[in-house]
Amino acid sequence: MKTIGTASVMCLMLALVSTAANAKPLTSQELADKGLKAGENYPGLHNLCDLSSRFRIAGSRPAGSTKKRELSAEEREKKRQGAYVEPTRVFDNLYFVGNRSVSSWAIQTSDGIILVDALNNNDQAERYIEDGLIKLGLNPKDIKYLIITHGHGDHYGGQEYLVNKFHPKVVMSDQDWNMLEDPEQMIQNPRWGKPPKRDVTINDRATISLGDTNVMLFVTPGHTPGTVSLIFPVQDGETRHHVGLWGGTGLNFGPKEDRIREYAQSAENFEKAAEHHNVDVFLSNHPRRDGSVEKMQNLQSRAPDTKHPFVDGEDALGAFQLLHYCTLAQAERLAERDQ
Repeated sequence: MKTIGTASVMCLMLALVSTAANAKPLTSQELADKGLKAGENYPGLHNLCDLSSRFRIAGSRPAGSTKKRELSAEEREKKRQGAYVEPTRVFDNLYFVGNRSVSSWAIQTSDGIILVDALNNNDQAERYIEDGLIKLGLNPKDIKYLIITHGHGDHYGGQEYLVNKFHPKVVMSDQDWNMLEDPEQMIQNPRWGKPPKRDVTINDRATISLGDTNVMLFVTPGHTPGTVSLIFPVQDGETRHHVGLWGGTGLNFGPKEDRIREYAQSAENFEKAAEHHNVDVFLSNHPRRDGSVEKMQNLQSRAPDTKHPFVDGEDALGAFQLLHYCTLAQAERLAERDQ
């Protein structure tokens, strides 16, 4: 066997470093293509890779749009029925109690329930969360923690009903508590309920422990200044899996390159954490992003000893890779525009 001398090894290393330094950066389209390939199994995320899309701002309307007319009582009820999703036991210890637009996830532990997000308003909290838990055989009085993934009202809006009736501790990042306490940063929408009052404040890589369950919380800024993403265990019979729940998906703050790059970095950091903790299930707080409704339908017809519809193995990491590459592509799109 031929031995390579120390000098030769050093030359090879210097050549590799030089090649990497001179490598041409990927274009916005190349980054978007890379993201689409990594996350091909998650079509609900693919619009993040569309480099022709407009940068929107949460709470604003596109130019030229008109104010929506007030719906009649009959129309509102029809809309509610269309949004309804049957409350579902997704894993032995994880339950869906949201609607077609927004998710609320209930993690059952040996000492109560950790609820993730509170939907748009008090009516939805009662209709979907409270009634859903009861229908699933759970007691809403057992809700001990309400984790709010970020400070937009479609995720905190039903907190008032839940807090007044069941008294859970409300958990948010320090950054998003600050956002809700600042009138200039806070986003208003007439469909949303009242924002919560500061309760439990967490920082990056905090853990909420309840009974036999630990939920790891990662601050992943981008969608909001302090969006929280989660990693936690779930059971499917004798098999344990790990969920990576991304806390805020859209780029809804306008064409701010620095913030989009921050989002991309958050996604990359969370993907590394997800890999370290063996995440094999990707979830979102919007069903169309992770395909929850379709997967729950498949779950109802699942044959014994077959693959769980929500379990994607290592492919689950592709969702976070898409979030990284495609948001980075959007930042490069802005940089290319300004050149």
